[in-house]
Amino acid sequence: MKRALTVVLVVWLALGALLGCGLEDGATGDAQDTTSQRVQTVPRASEETSSAETRSVAEAAAAGIGEAEIRAHLSYLTGASPAPLEGGKVTISERGSERGRRAAAEYMQESFEDMGIPARIIGFTSDEGRGYNVEATLRGNGGGRHLWVTAHLDSVGNAGANDDASGLVSILLTAKALKELDPESTIHFVAYDLEEIGLVGSSVYVRDTVADVREREGERAIIGNLQNDMIGYEEGAFDAVIGTCGKAGPIDDALMRASEMLDSRVALREVCLGRSDHQHFWDAGLPAAVLTDGSIYDEYPCYHRLCDTQDKLNISYLRSVIQLTAAATALLAGAQS
Repeated sequence: MKRALTVVLVVWLALGALLGCGLEDGATGDAQDTTSQRVQTVPRASEETSSAETRSVAEAAAAGIGEAEIRAHLSYLTGASPAPLEGGKVTISERGSERGRRAAAEYMQESFEDMGIPARIIGFTSDEGRGYNVEATLRGNGGGRHLWVTAHLDSVGNAGANDDASGLVSILLTAKALKELDPESTIHFVAYDLEEIGLVGSSVYVRDTVADVREREGERAIIGNLQNDMIGYEEGAFDAVIGTCGKAGPIDDALMRASEMLDSRVALREVCLGRSDHQHFWDAGLPAAVLTDGSIYDEYPCYHRLCDTQDKLNISYLRSVIQLTAAATALLAGAQS
């Protein structure tokens, strides 16, 4: 009988060790809980592979962003060089007049189409005059969801290098990078007109185009909007601001993840900031955020002044911010490397 009890006890202890069962008193129980938590935090092989693939996608999106193309687009959009349009070269010295805005819209449309991305100019009439939104649509292979990556087309009658040719270059180069990565979701690259006189173009676009997608496919089909507005000025340490106001949905997280994956030089911080075209997504109850340089508009010394020219921009910094936009876009749209 004693020997039988001994055998039972040995078997019970062995089973306990195999199954990870501990005694019910405190010390052994605490040790078991700690071990359990530690095991659960170790990624499985499939999770490690997925993480590596995601990082690879972010890196691939960022790799295609080069300074030479940034400088070329900026030069054409700010009048430093004549823009090569299909109808002939045009110098876009300002984007405040209807003529200047129309020429800029044509440049954006033709640039997207040169990449093989269908684009259109959406003309509209408002109390503030004739406007020209530009939309380029990169169809996703999954077809089910929609992301908007945007900037504004117009300026205050100046060259508008930082405000907002920097954003226009960002959406052009992000589109080019994503074209090579086969995104699952559809991405709409939009340049809004008449931002400077009251966010007019984005109001029209969200009211008509975004609302149509929402009605046709449902709110769950909308990922959100990442607006690029004044992302090229930097004199000190590289930093940038994400305006979220708690309404960014997955956008801010994607930017933060992209920053980590790229080991970006740009330090990001979140603030509550409207004052740009993403506001109309918020007004419609949809996720959105604005990405801008650390000056947050008013501290840029050439804000809404004639001196807002290409030479005021830090091209290395602008490249780093565009890389963040491209990488975050790839993550949000489920792109494949």
